[in-house]
Amino acid sequence: MNDASIWSQQEAALAAALLRLWETAHGTLAGNVRVLVGPDSVAAWIEAVLSPAERVAARRNDGHLLIQRYADELLNSIQPELRALVESITGRRIVSGNARADVDTGHVLCFFVLGEPLARPSSPGTGA
Repeated sequence: MNDASIWSQQEAALAAALLRLWETAHGTLAGNVRVLVGPDSVAAWIEAVLSPAERVAARRNDGHLLIQRYADELLNSIQPELRALVESITGRRIVSGNARADVDTGHVLCFFVLGEPLARPSSPGTGA
């Protein structure tokens, strides 16, 4: 299997996992998820992450700050699971990563730099 095919499979798996993770944590449906996997990186974004009420609140000055803080805290709470999903699906350690909610556009943006392959546990009887 070539790299493009592997990356395509990883993109589909990451998109589904990321959507599930966000919707479970946030409690509402989100829009499309787009993921790009490259040789040493993963970029992802989720569209329409805010509920209609959150979008209205975000348009007001006082509401914008409140919704931004909420989205940031939500991302902080799911960050360990998000990183674990990226590592598990790509089979690579994350060297550096960031996830940010943009309440102006209603998107969540994620970027991860990938490092060495994850160590595979040795199987009994294989001598590994």
